[in-house]
Amino acid sequence: MRFAALVLLSALCAGVPSTEAVSTEWRAGIVPAPGPVGEVDSFGGEALVTIGKDRYRIATAPLRLEPVAAPRKPVAPEGALPDTRIATSRTIARAWLVEPTRRYAHGVLGDAIEAGGLTIESRDGNRKTLKLGSDAVFEDIEPRIATIGGMERIVVVKSYLDRGSAIAVIDAASASVIGETPPIGRASAWRNPAGIADYDGDGATDIAAVRQPHVVGGLELWSWRDGKLAKTVEVPDVSNHVIGSRAIRMTATADFDGDGRPDLAIPDFSRRTLRLIAFAPSVRDIARVALPARIVTDLALVRLRGRPAILAGLENGQLVLVAERP
Repeated sequence: MRFAALVLLSALCAGVPSTEAVSTEWRAGIVPAPGPVGEVDSFGGEALVTIGKDRYRIATAPLRLEPVAAPRKPVAPEGALPDTRIATSRTIARAWLVEPTRRYAHGVLGDAIEAGGLTIESRDGNRKTLKLGSDAVFEDIEPRIATIGGMERIVVVKSYLDRGSAIAVIDAASASVIGETPPIGRASAWRNPAGIADYDGDGATDIAAVRQPHVVGGLELWSWRDGKLAKTVEVPDVSNHVIGSRAIRMTATADFDGDGRPDLAIPDFSRRTLRLIAFAPSVRDIARVALPARIVTDLALVRLRGRPAILAGLENGQLVLVAERP
């Protein structure tokens, strides 16, 4: 099995000119690793793999893991949600989740502590905090900054105690919710964002999210139109989260079919197959790639021969690379 994996990786990584026509054939290969993979993530645009207490980067030609020092991640300010990630951008110095609360005992992200607010710090040091009412929480660990309607705004999961999750768009300047999807409609029903891009090519920003990734697995595309979110697409048979896990980035956005438009890499509902989905001119699978075990980590993008490939950690501890076959 190890020999077969190495042969397949050699084929995937063989040097070919990046100007060749884009292949429609995708394959999975196992990347040799010194132990079971604990995490896969991205930092500073680079894919990083955690094995035990050690960090590795992906090197190519030949493909291999190289040890690296652990990156210095921003320290959360006082009063932050314990596991919040700090978001930064060109115009937003920092955004992070605050006001830990136990008023929503869902625990989908591993504990019953959610955020009651979001703090936004501008480049001039001014801070504003959006505080939710007692009927809702931010059931999330990561504010996502994206250009929506021509301005940098923040996307976060807002869950109502009795109606479940909505995807909220927050204006950074006023620290206010300026748009949100309807909540799912019942308590303990969660959505997990999957990506933000103009997936369907109509010029408007789309927010991809998975409705109830553990029990339903429905991919929704919400487009920002006329100052509000409108659902434009639904795709069944996906999942981007393991219940109780902090790994909420189990997707990747890139141009996988070479048509110049962003596509989405996301596991199917079983997490044993990686789907590459295009949305323009219509929804279709670019590829469905079977895997030897379920995906349990975030996905990370790497570049091979000038084209995107996807890295993921599996339930059996293996590290898999999904790439076009030359």
